[in-house]
Amino acid sequence: MNKQAKIALIAVFLVLGVLLLSFVVAAPKASRMKGACRDGIDNDGDGYVDWRSDPGCSNKWDNSELNPNVECDDGIDNDGDGAIDSNDNDCTGPTDNKEMEEIVYEDTCSETDWGMNQVIFGITSGNLDGQNYSNSDYCITDAILKENYCMGDYAYSLEYPCADTNTTSCANGACI
Repeated sequence: MNKQAKIALIAVFLVLGVLLLSFVVAAPKASRMKGACRDGIDNDGDGYVDWRSDPGCSNKWDNSELNPNVECDDGIDNDGDGAIDSNDNDCTGPTDNKEMEEIVYEDTCSETDWGMNQVIFGITSGNLDGQNYSNSDYCITDAILKENYCMGDYAYSLEYPCADTNTTSCANGACI
């Protein structure tokens, strides 16, 4: 074997030795790397740490403590109020799937002419399923009144012939 071949062979062994040494040195570091569900840190800020405690961890090798299937643990501002997951007042915890608080509206009805009173102009107003309304009594013809009234928390209306109230005509939303 000539001198150049020996030098090339030594160079190949040196390169292989350096590569082997780099794998040996890097291997312990790789084995120390931990996923989010076994690193001892509350990565998603929900007050729970790692697998078995954090509901977002499906196992100890999971790399995220977030649960994309649950609104209060998915890392998204689902209701657009500027607060995410545990920082959103509508979330009760990381297993709560409703980031947006359900708004319950109370139906109401009130009137200004004290009920079905055809000889006084009235306005019926209130709230139905979160929508405000206001309905005024009005004359359909010169002899028929559209009377609005409340029954409990709901508004109703009926067509009322003014002749039934011993009046002769309808004007300005009342029988006269």
